[in-house]
Amino acid sequence: MFVQFVHIRVKPGCVQDFHDVFRINFEGTRAEPGNYRFDVLQDPQDDHHFVIYEAFADEAAVDAHRKTPHYAKVVEGLAKIQIGGREKDYYRMIMPDHAAALNGE
Repeated sequence: MFVQFVHIRVKPGCVQDFHDVFRINFEGTRAEPGNYRFDVLQDPQDDHHFVIYEAFADEAAVDAHRKTPHYAKVVEGLAKIQIGGREKDYYRMIMPDHAAALNGE
């Protein structure tokens, strides 16, 4: 399983804009066959900092995700409201193991 955390910081006054822009990616990604989790988190210490927790079957599923229309649309929309680029941290799932996670254990 492939997991990433994506950090997005938006300009002051753009929190609602972020919600509006990002919802299409949230809904589209959660419907993708290789996606297991796609959670949008907001930093309680900084309302303008969002962290996206993404879990995909593998890197191929992430690559497919990055080619979807909803991903392209959100990248375009974020360009207008974000501060700096998106920061990404990558992880491998070790517990539960991949087979157990697929079986809901």
